Amino acid sequence: LILFQKGQTTTPPPFEIFFCFGEEWPDQKPKEKKLITVQVVPVAARLLLEMFSGELSWSADSIPLQISHPDLKDKMVEQFKELHQLWQNQQRLPQPGPAPA
Repeated sequence: LILFQKGQTTTPPPFEIFFCFGEEWPDQKPKEKKLITVQVVPVAARLLLEMFSGELSWSADSIPLQISHPDLKDKMVEQFKELHQLWQNQQRLPQPGPAPA
């Protein structure tokens, strides 16, 4: 950050932190294909970078909270829930007994 502020580098330092849960990472798959990833942006780091770059436009309302878009895995989970509910409903129905003789 200091090198960027002094103009000794043109690339601002990365300040996002990524966490991956339930899978090995890093590996060959991009983070967008991971089951659970969380991106944390320290507000203080972003604020310092904006101060040093002259782009200070920070306010408490500018902090975005985003949840990834539903994809195939999310749809499969919903379908499994529906199938489980159908199976439970089927188990509750009275089963036909033996025919009277």
